[in-house]
Amino acid sequence: MTMSLPLSKYTMSVFQFLLVALWLWSGLSFKITSDLYKNNSFVKASKKLFLYFFTLPIKNFIAKFQVFFQNKAAMILVSLFFLHLVGLIYTTDYTYAFKDLRTKLPLLVFPIILSTMKPINKKQFNILIFFYIGAVLIGSIISTYVLLQHEFTDIRKISIFISPIRFSLNICIAIFSLVWFTYKKGNFNIFLKLLFVVVIVWLLSFLFIIESGIGILIVIVISICLILFLIFSIKNKIIKFTLAIVLFIIPFLLFVFIKNTISDYYDVKPVNFSELDKTTALGNHYVHDTINYGIEEGKYVGLYLSRIELGKSWNKRSIFDFNGKDENGQNIKHTIIRYLSSKGYRKDAEALNKLCDKEIKAIEQGIANVNYLYNPSLKTRISKIIIGYNNFKYENNPNGNSILQRIEYFKTSIQLIRDNFWIGVGTGDLPMAFQKQYQKMDSPLEDHLRWRSHNQFLSIFIGFGVIGFILFLFTLISPPIITGKFKDYFYVIFFITMILSMLTEDTIESQAGVTLFAFLTSLLIFSKKD
Repeated sequence: MTMSLPLSKYTMSVFQFLLVALWLWSGLSFKITSDLYKNNSFVKASKKLFLYFFTLPIKNFIAKFQVFFQNKAAMILVSLFFLHLVGLIYTTDYTYAFKDLRTKLPLLVFPIILSTMKPINKKQFNILIFFYIGAVLIGSIISTYVLLQHEFTDIRKISIFISPIRFSLNICIAIFSLVWFTYKKGNFNIFLKLLFVVVIVWLLSFLFIIESGIGILIVIVISICLILFLIFSIKNKIIKFTLAIVLFIIPFLLFVFIKNTISDYYDVKPVNFSELDKTTALGNHYVHDTINYGIEEGKYVGLYLSRIELGKSWNKRSIFDFNGKDENGQNIKHTIIRYLSSKGYRKDAEALNKLCDKEIKAIEQGIANVNYLYNPSLKTRISKIIIGYNNFKYENNPNGNSILQRIEYFKTSIQLIRDNFWIGVGTGDLPMAFQKQYQKMDSPLEDHLRWRSHNQFLSIFIGFGVIGFILFLFTLISPPIITGKFKDYFYVIFFITMILSMLTEDTIESQAGVTLFAFLTSLLIFSKKD
């Protein structure tokens, strides 16, 4: 189950039900089975065996639920699933409601199973965590192989097992698990610790490769928290001072990087128009437009533009008409012009003919910059945000960037909360409520981008009102307080990761997200010994 979290939604379900079976038939004795056939006839032994197999899960079910009902933390955690059951009373879309309940089953299954099974010892826990880290590492290596094959037009698609956002959460947990094993004295030799450091550096690099903003944010926040903890816990003044400098350097370097990226984006060299070529190699006139196409990555996009020549050349290579739309609904001629500009090419037939078939296909799919295709990085991510911001600023168009789309999601969510403050819209009506509200607000978001809140706290508030929202906060905070798990390193790392992800995503609304949350919460609170 642990290895499935970053690698497979299918096996998440398989092993969830396998754990249920092991839970029901726990204590199954093969000695009793063999003794039955030694001491009885085949028919009589078979009857007794059938009775044994039938009664054992019933006895286990009763006995384990007696244990469960004595565990306050487990019952509080399970109450989150029952909140969704209560939401059935006043929902209208039961088709979606029951689909949502199937997705949320881990919230019921894992707290019950893991709170009533024998806890695992330190060695067993370490083995589980290393298998988990191994699975995350394997996932990142396979994703990198996909990247090197260039079989994608969107960097997020290299995460082929689960969504890139959920995968980045797994990466963060794996990174800081390795930090613990590297820092902890006496458990591992220097060779293994050096290996841990190499894996940490690789996983950090991979977060930048997949442009995971939330993953990078989580790493920075947890790193700052750990450094602060060390500053207050270590007595050596030199080490304290060194850590304080590191604490300052981390956000400072990030700030400088972002500032320089933005400056480089807008820092365009002055243009001497008298020195620019007037015609293409085919003799057609260039237009040098510094207004309509703006600036991208320090270049005027509209320089050396021959629309008619470019259009004729494009229509010979693509079934998408030059004056039509790309697959993202954008004017494809603008996508072509931006793509050629990002490569430093002129916008004419000669430049277009330099593009390979893969690049033509990428443009058809809406890829407007070569870096989106071949050079994914944090810098590329920031460039996308700048472009989206410019579209939003000058055209009131939030469709170009996921961060700006979240502004619309937030505005829509707040209005839905105002209209359904006390008990919300119910378990199944969230998608319908959002669509109605988008129409009511005449939102500029395109239909395929009209999603839910992308904030777990807002989603719960909209679904179940202020009462459900308070219960949700209670289920997050109360179990670790009751069990003292806020003193446990692994739980604190996991908790911070989940809370930060819930601020930017509907973390427990997807199978991969809810399974990660429910399983690791239950494992760390109920199965891991202090």
